[in-house]
Amino acid sequence: MGSKFFVKAKLLDILKFSSISTKIMGIIIGIVLVLGGWTSFQTYDTMQTTLREQLIKQGISTSQYISARSVDLIFTNDTFTLHQLISKVVESNKDVRYVFILDSQGDLITNSFGKILPKGLLDANKVSADSQQNIQTLNTEEGLVYDIAIPIFEGTAGTVRLGMSELEIQKILDKTMQRMLVTTILVAVIGIFVAYFFTSLLTKPIVQMVETTKAIGKGQFDQKVKLSWAHDEIMVLGKAFNEMIENLQKSDQVRSNLLKKIISAQEEERKRIARELHDQTGQSLTSLMIGLKMLEESKDIEEIKNNSMQLRQLTNDILDEIRDLSLALRPSVLDDLGLEAALSRYTQDCSVKLGIDVDFQAFGMQGLYLEPEIRLTIYRVVQEALTNVAKYSKASEASVILERKGDNLIAIIEDNGVGFDVQTILDSTIYEKKLGLHGMMERVNLIGGELTIESEPGMGTTIYNHISLKGLVANEKSKDFNS
Repeated sequence: MGSKFFVKAKLLDILKFSSISTKIMGIIIGIVLVLGGWTSFQTYDTMQTTLREQLIKQGISTSQYISARSVDLIFTNDTFTLHQLISKVVESNKDVRYVFILDSQGDLITNSFGKILPKGLLDANKVSADSQQNIQTLNTEEGLVYDIAIPIFEGTAGTVRLGMSELEIQKILDKTMQRMLVTTILVAVIGIFVAYFFTSLLTKPIVQMVETTKAIGKGQFDQKVKLSWAHDEIMVLGKAFNEMIENLQKSDQVRSNLLKKIISAQEEERKRIARELHDQTGQSLTSLMIGLKMLEESKDIEEIKNNSMQLRQLTNDILDEIRDLSLALRPSVLDDLGLEAALSRYTQDCSVKLGIDVDFQAFGMQGLYLEPEIRLTIYRVVQEALTNVAKYSKASEASVILERKGDNLIAIIEDNGVGFDVQTILDSTIYEKKLGLHGMMERVNLIGGELTIESEPGMGTTIYNHISLKGLVANEKSKDFNS
């Protein structure tokens, strides 16, 4: 039992770690060997049956010939001529092993053995007077012998006994089996070469795909799969594979340019912050220091009061500048009060600063706590979308809808602007035109969501954000805000 299990496990390991070409060649060789063996067996069995039937028919015919020729010889007691007759039959027919003739009393008249018959052969086969013949199969040291007994002159003159040997038949069968074996081996060898040729044709594109996949894994998107010459499933797979490479290449280019834009935006933001700190906050602090020095040197009480009021107002202006700068970097209301409150305040600010009537509505957000990355993603997408509305759409109205439906969060941003051809922009070679859209898509994809854009020239634009909340939210009564 253990050895069988070991052999089975070994065979499974061989199949598991064998290449496709090896498996195909193994299957073909197995089929050839099974078919060759089955054909050889069928051929051997058919030939053996046919040759045995012919041997027995030949034996009966020869026995009848001897019976007809020996009638007069027996009645005239011409044993010499009778012996010559059976001797010629044995000499002229290799399949005839022996012949002997018995008289009507069962006594031996003549035989082809010589003086003594083999023990038990005389009584091995009996035939009645009313029978045409009787056949017995004898298993001898030389192989099977078919003993045929035919009565002479209806049994009144005696009986002819003739033995037909299978030795010649066996020689023919052995030669036939040798030829079948050689043919099977030859077909198997040819099958190996044919299988190798065709498996090489079939597996070559697959091997190329593996090598191309490894190259793509290293970032070499210029690699392509050479398509098969045949219009088959492998060619279709190769085309699909090359299309996937092109899409990955485009996506990688967009990601690369998006990363450059992010780095550039970070640097620009740092420059802007530095400039604002230097030009506004720095100057205000310088003015504050000068005012404090003047206040220190002033001796008039009324003048001190006036200067103090001015310095207080200047301090408030500095605080406002710092707060505006902080809000531009990250709105604290997003962390303090949640997504709904942050978007409500931001849309109000957009209405004032951009001169566009921006409407905001939220549904089903009560008691909902979102993970920080979801809150920030939705906020940045809305921020980018409204910035694009202000830059390109020439819209007078825009709306932002935030709604929870079951386990999904939906954010919709739409405007009544001039619209655009979405596919044309996404396929544009000018990356600046499409980076904002790809940036929004990338943000939403990173949290497992989906962003779709619907727009036509002259029909406005609608952006849909669908985000699954399964496993990402929790209803927290302890939170005093929804996000």
